[in-house]
Amino acid sequence: MKRRTRLLLGCSAAALLGIAAVLLATLLPRETTLEVRVRDAVSRRWIWDLTLKVQDRELRSFYQSDGGLRTFRFTHLRPERSTLEASAPGYPPLRVPVALRRGVNRLAQPLEMTGSGIPGLAGFHMFETREGRDFVVQVRPVDKDGRAILNHPCIGIRVECRLFAELPGGARGTELFRGRIPLAWDAAPEATFRYSARIPGEAVKDDPSPLRVIDYIVVVPASGGEKDHVRRFTDTSWHVKATGE
Repeated sequence: MKRRTRLLLGCSAAALLGIAAVLLATLLPRETTLEVRVRDAVSRRWIWDLTLKVQDRELRSFYQSDGGLRTFRFTHLRPERSTLEASAPGYPPLRVPVALRRGVNRLAQPLEMTGSGIPGLAGFHMFETREGRDFVVQVRPVDKDGRAILNHPCIGIRVECRLFAELPGGARGTELFRGRIPLAWDAAPEATFRYSARIPGEAVKDDPSPLRVIDYIVVVPASGGEKDHVRRFTDTSWHVKATGE
């Protein structure tokens, strides 16, 4: 009887060990993965034409949803010390060391990339629409041939303007506004142009003339390095309607 009891106990222990081994194999992660988010350091939004590399894996993204940052997920990685590389047009490449452990690896904070400039930038063209009393200005970067640069990093440009009444025959009259105007960045994938500015209507003096002239200066910060200097671009819009009618 005792022998039979020992046999049953031995079989039970072996069965339990087998079940434990199966559960352990099921619960313990076997695949090594890495999850990461990346954003522009100025706009805090997604980056166009982003390439991420780690080990022998590569992920590439052109557009993302404007609803939030996308989480990129690498799979089938080796659990070891590696380097995560991030690159995009107009940004210095970024290299970040990562210690990959077996299972799910996740960077707690988004990687931030700082744009070094707008590739091929030769100037800016301004286009105005009216929104109530405000002048809403599309700030369009262009290349040397005057073609619009559609996708580029968000860099901290500054826009200043002087707004005049336009006299008959095309001349500047009374100055109605002067100052720096606030900028907005549009990260929506379908947006044609990213920068817009706004001249607040309440800050513009009244004048009976039906048209306005607006002179702009766009100040572009240095892209880094001792030899780089701030760049200034000018543009003028004539025959801008004084009202939104």
